[in-house]
Amino acid sequence: MPWESIIRWRESTIFILIFGVLQTCFSQGAPTLESLLVSRGYDRFLRPSFGGPPVQVDMSMTISSIDQISEVNMDYTITVFLRQYWRDERLAFAGSNHSLSLDGRLAEKLWVPDTFIPNAKESFLHKVTVDNKLIRLFPDGGILYGMRITAKAECNMDLKKYPMDSQNCTLGFESYGYKTEDIRFRWKAGNASIYGVESLQLQQFKIGSYNVINGMATYESGDYSNVKFCFLLHRQAFYFIFQTYIPSLLLVVLSWVGFWINAEAVPARVALGITTVLTMTTLIGGARATMPKISYIKAIDVYLITCFLFTFAALVEYAAVNFRSSIKKMKEAKRKMATEKKCRNKIRANMTGLHCVDEQENNHEKRHTILDIDMADDGTVGQGARMDGQRLRRTTSKKIGVTFANGVRHLVRSVSQVQMVRADVASIDRYSRWGFPLCFLLFNLSYFLHYTEPWQGWLT
Repeated sequence: MPWESIIRWRESTIFILIFGVLQTCFSQGAPTLESLLVSRGYDRFLRPSFGGPPVQVDMSMTISSIDQISEVNMDYTITVFLRQYWRDERLAFAGSNHSLSLDGRLAEKLWVPDTFIPNAKESFLHKVTVDNKLIRLFPDGGILYGMRITAKAECNMDLKKYPMDSQNCTLGFESYGYKTEDIRFRWKAGNASIYGVESLQLQQFKIGSYNVINGMATYESGDYSNVKFCFLLHRQAFYFIFQTYIPSLLLVVLSWVGFWINAEAVPARVALGITTVLTMTTLIGGARATMPKISYIKAIDVYLITCFLFTFAALVEYAAVNFRSSIKKMKEAKRKMATEKKCRNKIRANMTGLHCVDEQENNHEKRHTILDIDMADDGTVGQGARMDGQRLRRTTSKKIGVTFANGVRHLVRSVSQVQMVRADVASIDRYSRWGFPLCFLLFNLSYFLHYTEPWQGWLT
């Protein structure tokens, strides 16, 4: 037993000594990446070819998603995989023809372009589970630097044709501190530098044509190189057709139902007109709540306001019908009272007249009948006069006035006059039944022909 413990103690002691020697050797002589960079005189604060020609930075990009396109804030959110290529001779190595994939955190120890997005309101790099960066080093000193970026970028929109509009949005990249004498940006392969556009799925828009631009921005501090990705967004209007256009159209058609309702049904027609006007007002308010407060009128505003005017005109049409009917009735009542007064005055002036007929209603008949007293030559009343006198007494015994025949004629004339008023009032509704739909149809044709550009942009 003592010999076994002595052997174990010697083995553990030898292991500890060997481990200490190896650790000392590696800590003193084993080269690290930092030591290699220092030995080459690498300074990450100086750009490649410092003091010489500008660094050429090529770019390519894969679009992951475009969403949250906001007309109110005039911006959109985009997620991209941005890749930048440049060459740094200080990092060239020999002995291998293969590129080296390095940890993305190494970017903190290397010089990288100070790229930023000039039209971004907010932007960030993804860091789950680690920083979404990659660095690939090539033997000739070429570097590929990739990162995943999400940015909320500004997009100035022209909403005059909303919701049948097309918007041109851009995403730019620019050097923040290096002027054109130090760094130049360009797209690596033109439009072929953009990937993933065909596979994008947007809720309300459809991606149209796109283009890339190599340019330069001028500021007070100098000229800076930049690149831009421009793309066209075609709005798909089917949502607005079912949400706004069809309901407003049906409300206008509903307001026309009053033209087939009897003009004397005042509660029905007034309630229908007011309901359509108020519903149209609510629809306009809901549509404008989701839109920015801009100083010019939009296409959807034109349609909604016109539909509101049509519903309001239908209500005003009934007001005209009712006013026309009231005027006719007032005129007829005044004329009737004047005629009766005239008849009474004539009866008082000439008691021999028993009948009084309205002069304005029968121009071809006798206006009034007078019982002429038949006087004999000797001044006595003749036989005809006596017979008329007897008839006069019978009539006066029944309270001199209109006879039964005159009463019937008066009733018939009154009914015919009311029918004439109704026929005149009904003609307004009859003209409105085809006039309103025809005007609304012409408006719709001119509206959609003017604002849809092109038809395929929002119907497909």
